[in-house]
Amino acid sequence: MKNTMKKAVAIFMAATMTMGMLAGCGSSSEKQKENDGNKQETEDNGKIKIAFVPQLIGIPYFTAMEKGGQQAAEDLGVEFLYTGATQASATEQVKIMDSLIKQGVDAMSLSVLDSSSTNPYIEKAQEAGIPVYTSDSDAPDSTREFYVAQATDEALGRTLMDRLAAQIDEKGQIGIVSGESTATNLNTWISFMEKQQKEKYPNIEIVDIRYTQGGSSEQALKQAQELMTRYPDLKGLVAVASSTIPGVAQAVQQEGKAGKVKVIGYGSPATVKPFIEQGVMEESILWDAQELGYLTVWAGKMVAEGKEFEEVNEIKGISNPVTWDAENKILLLGDPLIITKDNVNDFDF
Repeated sequence: MKNTMKKAVAIFMAATMTMGMLAGCGSSSEKQKENDGNKQETEDNGKIKIAFVPQLIGIPYFTAMEKGGQQAAEDLGVEFLYTGATQASATEQVKIMDSLIKQGVDAMSLSVLDSSSTNPYIEKAQEAGIPVYTSDSDAPDSTREFYVAQATDEALGRTLMDRLAAQIDEKGQIGIVSGESTATNLNTWISFMEKQQKEKYPNIEIVDIRYTQGGSSEQALKQAQELMTRYPDLKGLVAVASSTIPGVAQAVQQEGKAGKVKVIGYGSPATVKPFIEQGVMEESILWDAQELGYLTVWAGKMVAEGKEFEEVNEIKGISNPVTWDAENKILLLGDPLIITKDNVNDFDF
């Protein structure tokens, strides 16, 4: 009987020890998984998150900015969030801004479509402790931290008018086809085109400015056709938004007026290349969009870390020094880029 009892106790104790060991192993395994998960979460949270909201996605220009931003993120060890709508819409842009505020990004940048819509969300983000700055298109009437500019708005507007004036011998009627009527950057460029025309080219007449919803190429084609019909002596057409260039150029082609009605605008090399090769366009005005994307992320890291810009900034990944205008709070990439048949193949955006 005693032997039987001893055997039972021994079996019970062995089983208990075995269960304890198994439980201990399970607990250790679960803890390890939990620790690994926490470690991963910490690593993710430790990476500065910089967001950029373009006016729209899916066009070569903003795709180039995205590419530059991703390269900067890799070089600088930050996370780059690129998110936008497929159509230029101020309503969609502020929805995306609101989502990024809820995500708690470390810095937010945007290419402003309509400052009256985005300004309240810039303030909302700042109230949540998120620094907000503009890039590509500004909202100077907002509380944004600073503006990452491709070139000064004045230089872009005046340069385009100078280049078009040279093509039409400084005389004749010209029309303008823009994107959204509320797009701050486009309207500012147009205002400087008008100033340059009034100050330097009295024999050039800007007959009309047309707008397209969402910068639609199809609407741009229609507007360009209407301008050529209404003004049969038209000498030039300006496509202000990059997305409107194909429509304007195609309208001129379809009317058989290539070379007779000069087409110029702000377009990426990839956008304007076929039209330059076909003789519909001679030039386009722009800047290096990839470098602008790179600068946007670099600036985001700086502001997220509470660092200040130098008057002149040498940045690895950007060809030329970047200047800081402290008075106007503008970080300037450089001078406008003139794209012609001689250099259109030198770029991959």
